[in-house]
Amino acid sequence: MTLHQAKELDASKSLSGDLNPLVKVFLGKSHSYTHKSQIIKHTNNPVWESATEFLCADKESSVITIKVVDERDFLRDPVVGHMSVRLVDLLQSDPALDREWWPLNGCKSGKIRLSCEWKPLQMAGALNGADQYVPPIGVVRLWLKKATDVKYVSFESYEIVYLIDRFLGTWKQLWAAR
Repeated sequence: MTLHQAKELDASKSLSGDLNPLVKVFLGKSHSYTHKSQIIKHTNNPVWESATEFLCADKESSVITIKVVDERDFLRDPVVGHMSVRLVDLLQSDPALDREWWPLNGCKSGKIRLSCEWKPLQMAGALNGADQYVPPIGVVRLWLKKATDVKYVSFESYEIVYLIDRFLGTWKQLWAAR
C-alpha cells in the first residue's frame, strides 16, 4: 500500500492554521499502528509517497483504517481526519475513475490518495497459496540462549533459521528503542 498525498485538510484543529500532518495505518481492530509516515511540516496539502507492506490472512474481511494526525511537539497529537475501508474495496480502486482519492471522516474537509496492490504468498503446505491459509490453532514458544556456527542444512531448516534471525533482529530493535 502506498500513501501518496492528502489535500484540503481541515486546518481548524491546528493552533496556527498550518498542520504538521502524518499518517498512521491500522489493520483490523488493532490499536497499534502497522505503519507511520514521515511528518510534513507546515502544510495542509502534504505529499508523503510512503509505501508499506503487511501480511493479511483474509483480504475479504480485512479492514484498513487510516488516520491523518497533526504532529505537535508537546501536546497530544489530534486526529485531523480518518477513514476505514475494506481491503477488497481499496484493491478495486481505479485511477482512471479518480477512485484513488478517499474522503476523510471526522473533519470538515480533506481527502487522501492511496493505492494498494495484492501480492499473494506461496506458503508451504497450502494448495493454492495464501488463499487456502488456515490460521494456526496453537502457539510455539522458542527460547534461544545462544546459537553459534549454525549451518543451513536443508530448505526447511533455512526457513526456520531465517524466521529466528528475523525474530531476534526485531527483538533487538525493540529492546534498543527502550
